[in-house]
Amino acid sequence: MIFRKVSFSQLMRHSGLLKLILCIGFSFLFSFYSAYGFQKTNKIQNIHNELTRHKKEDSTKVNLLNTLGFEYWIVDTNKSIEFGTEALQLSEKLAYTPGQAKANRVIGVAYWAQGNLNKALQYLNTSHINYQRIQDKKGLANTRLNIGMVYADLKEYDKALLYYEQAINKFTALQLKGRIATTFTKIGTILIEQRKDKKALKYLTDALQMHMDNNFTYGISEAHNRLGLLYLNKNEVEQASYHIKKSMALGSEVNDVDGLTNNHIINGKILRLSKKLDEAVVSVNKGLKLAIENDLKKYQLFAYEELKELKKRQYKPKEAFIYYEKFLALKDSLFNSEKSKQIAYLEFENELKIKDNQLLTLKDKERKDNLIKLILIIGVVAVTICGYVIYVISRQKARKNKELSKKTKELLESAYALTQKDLENSELKQIELKRELNVKNKELTGYALNLIKKNEVVHELQTIIERIKKSSSLEKTKLIADLNKIIRKNLSIDRDWEDFSRFFEDAHQGFYDRLKSKHVDLSSSDLKLCSLVRLNFNIKETANILGISPESVKTARYRLRKKLALNSKQDILTYLLHLEKQIA
Repeated sequence: MIFRKVSFSQLMRHSGLLKLILCIGFSFLFSFYSAYGFQKTNKIQNIHNELTRHKKEDSTKVNLLNTLGFEYWIVDTNKSIEFGTEALQLSEKLAYTPGQAKANRVIGVAYWAQGNLNKALQYLNTSHINYQRIQDKKGLANTRLNIGMVYADLKEYDKALLYYEQAINKFTALQLKGRIATTFTKIGTILIEQRKDKKALKYLTDALQMHMDNNFTYGISEAHNRLGLLYLNKNEVEQASYHIKKSMALGSEVNDVDGLTNNHIINGKILRLSKKLDEAVVSVNKGLKLAIENDLKKYQLFAYEELKELKKRQYKPKEAFIYYEKFLALKDSLFNSEKSKQIAYLEFENELKIKDNQLLTLKDKERKDNLIKLILIIGVVAVTICGYVIYVISRQKARKNKELSKKTKELLESAYALTQKDLENSELKQIELKRELNVKNKELTGYALNLIKKNEVVHELQTIIERIKKSSSLEKTKLIADLNKIIRKNLSIDRDWEDFSRFFEDAHQGFYDRLKSKHVDLSSSDLKLCSLVRLNFNIKETANILGISPESVKTARYRLRKKLALNSKQDILTYLLHLEKQIA
């Protein structure tokens, strides 16, 4: 018999035949999955019966309670928390660490399913610590996967991927193919959120194949759901429809309420895009009903948004507006809830860091205590062996110390004598410096007095010249002009002032620099006046030195006071002396 390859589009032309085949296929699958669903319910009932028969409060009861909590994860999260809490209390009473680890994980995952991410992290991190204590590698890997799921819901994708990677490394070492597949599905989900479709497709197809190899129904259903979302985002409606229907059938088998709710709404969206609006409304309403019954807010939001679009397409604006209002109200509520979760997560993360630090401190303390015990034992032996040696050495040291103290005393006496000499020399140097300074000040004063005398002579010559100028002789006028030039040249005392400034700076080092750094707007004339004030010359002496009138000196001193920012009660000389002390 020869089979001809038929494309999907060709098969769609024979729609009647296709519908018949699909009906038969889904009828078979439904009956097959119903049988498995019954087996799931039957399994839970069997564990309940076994727990009822078991009367002892021991580790076996803890394990039964944890198993029940685990089985209720995708059926009823409240019961999962109830049985997990009972297992945790009993395991703590028995000091049964493996039971505590599993119970904390059961409760943590149940809280994650309910959207209580703060509590989920709290219990899962405690579970992680418990598994570390008993060195349970499989438990550690599973808990890291679960913690990654919580971080993914908190949109902390980098942290989530880090935990997923750690989980995969552990699962690979333990050759747990099914758990690797589950982790691949979780990574694929993040990649869909990040619009990295190519990478997401690779992870999800690998996860689907591995779950099919292990015949893990829930995992296959979850992978099909994510593939459906991926193809829907890419607007490949036929592919999306195939995967969502597969996921719905498998979700019914294991009674996955969360997955079924999501799939009904996604299927409604696919039907809308296929322009099957009435069927789409029915499918979305099924999802909405499940979402309301099980308090699945994110799916309620999804359903309201989809129903709004459907009513718009059906030209029912009033109904579309009603669903839009419901969508906005729930969105605001969820937004506030998400913000609260984020805040709670940040607070919890800080608490977690503190607890981790405390745990590390306790471990360090234990290690230190053990080390101290070992050191004490070694110390006792060492003391016993070395006692006599220490005694002998101490006697030798005492003798040497006595000799050393004698030499030290001699050295100290010698050092004291040298110190006294150094002090005497220092005092002598100070006296010598003061003497030199007095000499320089005297020289400087003499130099200034010479300047005064010179200027007096020049002024006297000027007076004589004024008399000569009154003469009418032309020759005398020329001589007078020449004589005036000579006098003006001699009146220019810039070089004398340069010599004076050099002598003054030598006697009062740093005076000009300090003055200019503190008062940058001081002119050269101001600096000259400051040096003469510092030498305590009176107004008349200052006028003779500068070659100006006493009234001009008073004006110059008034302007200088303003530049130095001194009030009328402050003395310029006192200020300059204070400034010079600061330099010293």
